[in-house]
Amino acid sequence: MKLTNTLIALLFVLSISPVFAAEEVKTLSIGAAKVSYNYQPTDTGVATLTLVALVSETNNSLRGLKNMDQRRLSKLGQLIYQCKLMLYKADKSNSAIDAEAPILISKNYSLFTGVDLPLATDERMGIQAEALQTVDEDSLFSPTLGDGDTLRKKWETLGEGSAVNLKQFNVNMLHETDLISTAESIDIVARFPIFQLEKPVSQWSYNFNLKDFKQAIQHIDKNCTPTRFAELIN
Repeated sequence: MKLTNTLIALLFVLSISPVFAAEEVKTLSIGAAKVSYNYQPTDTGVATLTLVALVSETNNSLRGLKNMDQRRLSKLGQLIYQCKLMLYKADKSNSAIDAEAPILISKNYSLFTGVDLPLATDERMGIQAEALQTVDEDSLFSPTLGDGDTLRKKWETLGEGSAVNLKQFNVNMLHETDLISTAESIDIVARFPIFQLEKPVSQWSYNFNLKDFKQAIQHIDKNCTPTRFAELIN
């Protein structure tokens, strides 16, 4: 009976329903990853549905020798995936929406670092992501013994012409490539400044297991749709 009740509760959480709209906020755990929903109705003329997937580093990921700033060691990093839908309603009195109404959708990945370091518009930060690709379990080679195809690297420069805070920033390369969808784990390294002759470069390293996080992303993409949004608003 206890198992049956647990399954019923899980199925209830996995489906967005009018009850969810009333509660406005709901959180779902998928292994080590967490998914949160936040729905704001059209009372103010703008309706929003925000879905966030989050996974934290494990305790054994804090490799102090790779992190040269002690501020980094006080908090685990978090990898975040967010999908947000937004609808502007000129007529607040009418709660229903037209099927043709434009719904804005934005999706992005961001990294929470635990290091509060604001960067000015003329300062740049380098981000490198190294993904360990999924390997066939029946293969004779482990990821560490396989060829170079088991690792994929991407590079990105942040802060060009705009201020950035190292505490949390978007990692565009993860959205623009398939690094997440095809990887078992990912290392993200932040370096500041990118190149400096007068002082040493500080570096912070983060590692995330993607098994549960990928399931959380799939769950968000399945529910972060105009159809789901319309069900909540109507």
